[in-house]
Amino acid sequence: MMCCKKCPFNPISGSEQQRCHQALCNNWRHNCADGYCAANIGSRCFLDYYVISRLYQQDPLAEALVHHTLKTALIGRDRALLLSLFHAASESIRLQLWHWLELYEPRSLWLLNPIFAAVGLAPLDSLTGMGSRREKYFGAIMENPYSGRLYRSAQAI
Repeated sequence: MMCCKKCPFNPISGSEQQRCHQALCNNWRHNCADGYCAANIGSRCFLDYYVISRLYQQDPLAEALVHHTLKTALIGRDRALLLSLFHAASESIRLQLWHWLELYEPRSLWLLNPIFAAVGLAPLDSLTGMGSRREKYFGAIMENPYSGRLYRSAQAI
């Protein structure tokens, strides 16, 4: 999630027609500079639900906000949100998300283990020492979303 003060769905300062009815920032101090910004708590908000539902429609705003939802999933260790994000994303967005995870959050790849397990791959802790097996894991992520079958079974794990 992004800082509530910058969120396009903010009930007061937002720029989008749709508005969040319960902004998380209302529960925190109003000074994001103090480190109490809702963007740092890893809880789902209206923005995350918007991104997931609109990625299926290739909405430009959802695609622009996808990294904020990725951050929400990683901070909150929200596996279901991360799996939903990969499921909803187009192939090019999945590629961006995968490369971002490889570069900045390789220790969070374990959140994707249900996807890997569903195609018979061993669980990951990180990409360290993976070598040539990397392509198999990358392929599991980049496959067509399996009409939701794989992702539904992965979320059940």
